[in-house]
Parts: sequence; C-alpha cells; structure tokens
Amino acid sequence: MPLNRYARWALRHLPDPVVSVHKDTVSDWFAKGSANAEIGGHLHRLRHTFCAHMVMGGVPLRRVQLLAGHADYSTTEKYYAHLTPDGDDSAVAALRY
Repeated sequence: MPLNRYARWALRHLPDPVVSVHKDTVSDWFAKGSANAEIGGHLHRLRHTFCAHMVMGGVPLRRVQLLAGHADYSTTEKYYAHLTPDGDDSAVAALRY
C-alpha cells in the first residue's frame, strides 16, 4: 500500500534501531489489542478500512482495486461499490424520463 506524506514522515522519524517484526506477530498484537478494547477484529480490518475510506472519499473503484491489489475488479466492486459517494443517484439522475 502506498503511504501518504504523514506516514512517510512518521517512518523517517522513528527512533533507531527499527526492529523487524514478523507479520504474524503484528497480527497477534492487533488481535489482542482489539480484544482488550472490546472491538474485536483482525489486522485485515485496517486494509478494509483503508479501502472503504478511499471509496467514500471519491477515489474511483478502479484505482482502489489497484491499490488494494485485487486481481479482479469484481472483488473491489463486491465489497466497496455500495460506499461510493453518489451510489446509484448519479446513474439514475442521468435518465431523461
């Protein structure tokens, strides 16, 4: 996933040394933290939230597909099309009757 300027700044300003951590460890940390906060969920929730916020912010579904790494457009459409700002309103508004 690409990082915005704030995330890039934060990474550049991390204290040394940066320690490498296995992805399963991060998943475990997230699961424990979300359980402690009584919100539940898995690390994948962050990816879903990232994509959902892009769609709600008006990013075209095709671009979200590329950033999410979905091989098929239909996957992106299935999970995120209902979040588009206009929904079906703009499509229906195009009708002349």
